[in-house]
Amino acid sequence: MRLNHLDILEQCFRDKIFGYNKEDVDTFLHLVAEDFKEITEELDLLKKEIDKKNQDTDKFNERDTNKAGERKNDPIEINPEIIKEKAKRIINTAREHANQHKKKAEHELSNLKREIKKIRQEKNTLIAAIKMSAQKTHVLQKNKK
Repeated sequence: MRLNHLDILEQCFRDKIFGYNKEDVDTFLHLVAEDFKEITEELDLLKKEIDKKNQDTDKFNERDTNKAGERKNDPIEINPEIIKEKAKRIINTAREHANQHKKKAEHELSNLKREIKKIRQEKNTLIAAIKMSAQKTHVLQKNKK
């Protein structure tokens, strides 16, 4: 027996003294029935989509075969102007991408040069500080003698 959402909603249970709470059972059955209804509707929709796809496939196969049931090998018309236009668009897109990558690389190079300059300045500052510290240490040692 196949149930539908109405069968679930209309199901009645007899009352018992120590049985389940009737309101809880009814609430649960309503939830189950709604889910069941949604699933059934979704299944019907999917079946319709499958039928449509099958019809489209059949139409395509009919159009693509000759009377003897063999595949047609109709040459595809190639328009040189369309091909040139598509090639131009592809080349322009490639150039745009290349320019974007070039700008990004130049920006990164600029940042790296700034960082290198900053590190060199820090290096020079440290060298100067070390020299001064060494000179002070040398002077202090000389004065102790």
